Amino acid sequence: MEKLLFKFILMGSTDGKTNVICITSIETPDGRVFEVPDELRPVSKHTAILSSNVYTKIKNSLKKRHQSRTGWIPLNSDLKEIYLDEGENLQFGEQYLDEIKREAISSNNNTNSDALEQKNIGKIADRFLMEKFSNKTINADQWISEFESECGRFEIINNEEKIEILKHRLEKQCVDWYSSMLIKLTVNSEWAVWKDNFCETFGNKGWSQVKYAFTFRFQAGSLLEYATKKERLLLEVNKHIDIQTMMHLIVMGLPDYIVDKIDKETVKSTASLYNEIGKHEHVANKNNISRYKKYTYDYKGKANKTKPCRTCENLNKVKIKNVLSCNTTEDITRAIRNQNKHMTAHLEERDLEITEKYRRKARNPLESHVVLQVTPKLWQALTSAGRIHVDLQRTEVCSHCGGAHMRADCQMHKDGKPPSCINCKDVKGKTWSTAPSARAVQPDRGEP
Repeated sequence: MEKLLFKFILMGSTDGKTNVICITSIETPDGRVFEVPDELRPVSKHTAILSSNVYTKIKNSLKKRHQSRTGWIPLNSDLKEIYLDEGENLQFGEQYLDEIKREAISSNNNTNSDALEQKNIGKIADRFLMEKFSNKTINADQWISEFESECGRFEIINNEEKIEILKHRLEKQCVDWYSSMLIKLTVNSEWAVWKDNFCETFGNKGWSQVKYAFTFRFQAGSLLEYATKKERLLLEVNKHIDIQTMMHLIVMGLPDYIVDKIDKETVKSTASLYNEIGKHEHVANKNNISRYKKYTYDYKGKANKTKPCRTCENLNKVKIKNVLSCNTTEDITRAIRNQNKHMTAHLEERDLEITEKYRRKARNPLESHVVLQVTPKLWQALTSAGRIHVDLQRTEVCSHCGGAHMRADCQMHKDGKPPSCINCKDVKGKTWSTAPSARAVQPDRGEP
């Protein structure tokens, strides 16, 4: 025997991270095939072959995992001693190799091809030239027809294969529909049943999506992006729409200053329409920039003065009615803090911030209704009370000595001295009518 046919396969190692070249079988010139045991398959164990030119070229040819190559290697004296005994029986590693029958080889090849095809169904689904189906897809009937066309392009004919590959083309809540259908019908059911249920479930019987496709208009951005999206929406509604109608609908969604620049006679197809629209792309961009500049000019310097909405303006506001107009915001704030401690004692200093928003006239010309902006916690405390104490007196008079201070700050009261009258400065105990200053201003009741 002058040569042997070795079959090399690039396989994964035990760790699954690296690739190893293995010899799986050896064939003789008369067509007999012998299997190499698993523990003897790594080419590193066949040291005599590593130096041959045939192995070097086969090694350079194997690029992907599970890729295989066969090559005839001439037998020199060293190789004959390793792979053949005295009777030219195939051996390796001090053991004879088992012969593989032709029927087993053909059956094994068919099984491997079926397994490889089954394993690559996900990759075939990724090669479909169509978008995945979701609830946002307008026409379910049209989508399922395109799905069947793609299945025919990849020669997917069996019902089970179609049902299995359908899962890879669904997304979002449609996957839940697939799972429930799989429980009810299983993967061994007829494809026609799945198709009818799909169209009945996701077929849109309303006009909202059709209305959106026909009324879709250019707002801002790229004109070509608008045109291509408009075309896609129209085709999803009706893929048999004529070219002339489609071009008219696309043009009707463009701004007037763009429509006036497009010559109707030169536009014969969607490609020529896109070419004309692309020529005026700079006009749309210039218009967008001018609107942006106008916006920034109107609001220049007002970034920190953003006007809140009407709802936010009405939040945390309280109205204090019938307050003397002579009181300032500071007076009212001081009165709320000092005279209403029974409702504000639990609040922190930051929760007592008060801002006057505006005033409204009251019936009394000397009074007004004051609207204050307060913090949320203070607003809750004031509105829960309903009424608050606001001292409108501007002068402080001591009830003990009549001085311009409060009784708590009176030194005479602290020293234990008796109280005195504010009118006559005499010691209290007399009535107001008997005080000298009061008698001086009292009229004589005997006179007419």
